Amino acid sequence: MRILLPIAALAAIAATVQPAAQAPHIIDMAGSQHVLALWSDGTVTGMGDNRHGQLARPRTASLTFEAPAPIDLPRKAIQVMASIATSYAVLDDGTVWAWGSGRYGELGVRLTGSAERHTPVQVPRLNDVVSLSAKEHDAMAVLADGTVRAWGQPPAVVAQGQRVDIGIPEPFAVDGLADVVRIDSGSRHGVALTRDGRVFAWGQNNLGQLGLGHTSRAEPPTEIPTLRDVVSVVRVVGAGVAVTRDGRVWTWGHNGQAGLGNGARSDTMDPGQPTPQPVAGITDAVEVKVGSDLGRQIIVRRKNGTLIAWGNSDWGQLGTGGVAFQPRPTPIKLPDVVGYWPFGIQTFARTGDGTMWFWGDAFAGRPLAAATGNQRAPARVAHERFRPASPAGVSR
Repeated sequence: MRILLPIAALAAIAATVQPAAQAPHIIDMAGSQHVLALWSDGTVTGMGDNRHGQLARPRTASLTFEAPAPIDLPRKAIQVMASIATSYAVLDDGTVWAWGSGRYGELGVRLTGSAERHTPVQVPRLNDVVSLSAKEHDAMAVLADGTVRAWGQPPAVVAQGQRVDIGIPEPFAVDGLADVVRIDSGSRHGVALTRDGRVFAWGQNNLGQLGLGHTSRAEPPTEIPTLRDVVSVVRVVGAGVAVTRDGRVWTWGHNGQAGLGNGARSDTMDPGQPTPQPVAGITDAVEVKVGSDLGRQIIVRRKNGTLIAWGNSDWGQLGTGGVAFQPRPTPIKLPDVVGYWPFGIQTFARTGDGTMWFWGDAFAGRPLAAATGNQRAPARVAHERFRPASPAGVSR
C-alpha cells in the first residue's frame, strides 16, 4: 500500500536533504588602523579606529578598537578601499560611496562646516567605476571605459594645475591614461596597468621610483618602456613592483625600505634603481600586493598558493617572523592562500579551507587574534571576530 504524505511533510523531508547554504566569507579587505571587510553576500563590516567616523558610526574621541558592526550601504559592494582615515566602497552599480575624513577632499565632495562624514555618501559625478585606489589622502578610480578619475591630494602632475596642497574635492579626469584596468596611487607617485599589459607611472621621480631609466623632479603619466606582459603592479614608498606573465617579479626605485628584494637596504640619500630589474629566484609569481595607506611591505602570491615577502616589517606585517627589515624574499609559513590583504602595518589572509589569518600591529592583534604584542607570524582569527552575530542585510 502506498502512503501519501501531506505536501508540508514532503517539503520538510526535502529540506533535510538539501545542502546547507554556504555561509558568507570575506572576499576583500582594506584599512589602516581601521578594518573594512567585504563579504561574499555584498555586505560590509567595519571595526577598529573610528576617530574620524571611518566606521560609519558616531566618532570616538580616542584611539580604541571598536567592535565589528555592519555598514549600511544602498546596494551590494564589490570592492572596499581605505586611506588613512577615510573609507570607500564600490557598489555593483558602479557608484562609489565614501565616509570618514574629508579634510583634503578625500570624500569627493565639497564640505561645509565639519570636515568629516560619519555615514556613507555617494561621490557625485562618478559612475561606471570598476576599481578604486586610495592611499594617504588621495583616491583614483578606474572607469569601465579605461579612463581614470582622481580627487583628494593626488600628485600635482596629474592634477591639471589645480592646487593639491589643499585637496581637490571633486573627481576630475586624468589626462594621459587610457585603457586602464588597475591603478595603485599615492600622493607622491602612482602606477597604472593597461589591458594589454603595459605600465604607466607618474609623480615624483627623484629616486627613480617611476622606473623610466632616469631620475627627475616629477613626470606626468609615462609608459615604463622596459616592462611588457604585466599582470600585477603596485607602488610602495619610493619604489615600484610588477609581476609579468612569465612569473617573474620586477622592482625599481629607492631601496630605503628594502623594497627591491635584492638582499640589501640603501641609505635614504642613495639615488635608487631607475630601471626595473628582476628579483632573483622567483619564477612562479601570479600577484603582488603592498600595504595600503603608507605600507612598506611587499607580499607576492605564487602559483602554489604560498606567499613570499620582503621589505619593512617593523610591526611584524611581513609575517616572516623576522626583524624590522627583510631585504631578501622570505616565505610566509601559510599554505593554500586564496586571498590576502596587506594594510599599512598589518596583513590579513584567507586560506582555501575558509580560515582567516592575521599578522602585524598589536592594536588589531589583541582583539582579533588574542596576541600579546605585535604578531610576527600568521595567527588564526575566527570569522565571528570580523562580523557581528546578526549582521544587517543589504538595503535596496
